[in-house]
Amino acid sequence: MSKTSAIVFFSIVGVGAVISVITLNLLGEKEEVKDPEPKKLLTVEEEEPLEPLPEEEKKPKAKEKTAKADAPAKPKEEPKPAESKPAGFDSPEAAMKALAEKIEAKDFKGFEEVAGKEAIPESIRNDIKSIVENPELKIDEKKPFREISKSADSVRWVLNFEGSEGAASELFADLAKSDTKKIDIAKLSLPIDPTTTTRSVSPGESPAETPDPLSIALAFSEAIVDRKFETARALADPSTVTDERLAALMIALEEGGFQLREDRPLVVTLSRDDITWVLTRVQSGQEGSEFAVELGKVDEDWKVNGLTFSKVISLLADKSGAGDIAYSPIVEDPEGGDSLVLYFEFDQAGVTPRASRQLAIVADILSKGNERVIRINGHADALGTDAYNKSLSNGRAGSIRQALISMGVSPDQIITESFGETKPRSPNFNPDGTDNPTGRSKNRRAEVYLDF
Repeated sequence: MSKTSAIVFFSIVGVGAVISVITLNLLGEKEEVKDPEPKKLLTVEEEEPLEPLPEEEKKPKAKEKTAKADAPAKPKEEPKPAESKPAGFDSPEAAMKALAEKIEAKDFKGFEEVAGKEAIPESIRNDIKSIVENPELKIDEKKPFREISKSADSVRWVLNFEGSEGAASELFADLAKSDTKKIDIAKLSLPIDPTTTTRSVSPGESPAETPDPLSIALAFSEAIVDRKFETARALADPSTVTDERLAALMIALEEGGFQLREDRPLVVTLSRDDITWVLTRVQSGQEGSEFAVELGKVDEDWKVNGLTFSKVISLLADKSGAGDIAYSPIVEDPEGGDSLVLYFEFDQAGVTPRASRQLAIVADILSKGNERVIRINGHADALGTDAYNKSLSNGRAGSIRQALISMGVSPDQIITESFGETKPRSPNFNPDGTDNPTGRSKNRRAEVYLDF
């Protein structure tokens, strides 16, 4: 080792030794712990107040857990189910049977549960409650319920009652298919007062709902079949449905012995916000026919504003055969409107049995008020002289006048006029000049105009 290397080596060793000594001294000082000065004990009066603990920290945690463990567990409250409609029924018959059973049990609460509260309009809730709880009302055993009408999206059924005189005899239920293909009770309703389209509301009552077009169509059809002219008139728009047209339909149904079909007498063929078309189906023995009722809104109320009964007339005309007497109870007036028409046998002025039945309906209409006046125009075919036919047509008008008077109509209510052969309804002769018996049979007539 050279002298220089030795000096460097021993210098490094010396520096390391010095560092080691210094480090050991420092560590020794840190480990020496002096006894702390004894803390002076305070008396109760001299003790410093403590900061209050938060409320949740005052109770020992262990005790809190023990208390919770010892306390009886509270039963978990189940959420109250929201009121909803029943789950639905497998068929319309099942729905109606369920309602009928609650009525028989006089159980209105159960009735509400079956129907669903939203199916009962508030305006008639008390009325329905009184029906359900009426001890004198019972469900008709022979025909407890039946279908009234069918439309594209719903059907209307009716519960039939028997019992208390003057009480409601029917309760309607609109049924519709739900999303689950079950049958829901969509709405309950009562027969309307046919003389008005609104129900009077007492103080505190909910406003009455305007009757829907189906209710109007049913009440109107029942009035027509039962020959209740005043009721039918109240439900129809006088600006579009004439008195003669109402009377003619009554005459035609009376002539054919038609009544409303027991099951599904109404079929809704069109239903919109402003117009509804209904077919009313009628039955006479094994023969069936129909007439069409069109409804629209007049001052927000539904009214019958159209009436077509060509099928009924056609059936009656076919039944009358090819005899000498024509049949069509109504014809259009050339001056506007309609007129009733009664036909006569060839060269005769006497009232036929058919005409007598027609006049009975006219007499019933006239009996509702002496201010009602009718005009009777007599006519004849073209065979015979003008003078003869004038006299014959006058006799026809006169015989009708006498028939009405015999039925209780005041003579002051009847005005007659005769026209002979001057106003034919059909040609008396064919284009080649030969006789036209069918045409002449339609000219042997008297036309009746109801000037109300």
